[in-house]
Amino acid sequence: MTPRTPAHREGGEAATAASPPSRVAAPSLPCLSVDRSAPDPASAQLVDAVVDAVARGLLARGDRLPPVRTLAGELGLAPGTAAKAYKELEARGAVETRGRAGTFVAASAEGCREEARQAARRFVDEVVGRLGFTPADAVEQVRLAAAARG
Repeated sequence: MTPRTPAHREGGEAATAASPPSRVAAPSLPCLSVDRSAPDPASAQLVDAVVDAVARGLLARGDRLPPVRTLAGELGLAPGTAAKAYKELEARGAVETRGRAGTFVAASAEGCREEARQAARRFVDEVVGRLGFTPADAVEQVRLAAAARG
């Protein structure tokens, strides 16, 4: 019997069919992924991934997202989990559903970029202003947090 190591849990080379990788990306849209080992629900991870992809310019207004069942199948999720994420994104104005035509990044998704800029300003105000970090140290904290997310 093969002992379980961190490589098994993290999807390293020793991962087997019995031990799927912890982070799975959607082949139809690689910027969307979930980390099964993360404490956040998969639906929240999908919402964050879409908002992040829009903020980074990987998704733009009018881009079509995979159908719920396709995305769920690619990520090994229940369709209801992907549907919950799409519903939250629609409530935020980041996507719009056009009936059977599909789900698309909404024109208001540009608001996600502005939301990200505002969050960054609040972070800088808190970490640099109140806690006294240098801007370089604040950026390093962001890098560390992003690396920890995967």
